[in-house]
Amino acid sequence: MIPIRPLRAVYRTLAAAGAMWVWTPPVEPCGPAPGHPERLRPDVPFDETELALFRQLTALRD
Repeated sequence: MIPIRPLRAVYRTLAAAGAMWVWTPPVEPCGPAPGHPERLRPDVPFDETELALFRQLTALRD
């Protein structure tokens, strides 16, 4: 004889997990959103520290 009580607990757990599952669309890596405080300004050139960091990050990609 199969015990019913543990099967009901498993069923409720799986139902709750399924109810909590939410799909979110993938985010395109296009930078901060408009109006974000870290948005790049095209009229301000990079300083030496920013240029050094940029060189390090692009070197890691290669």
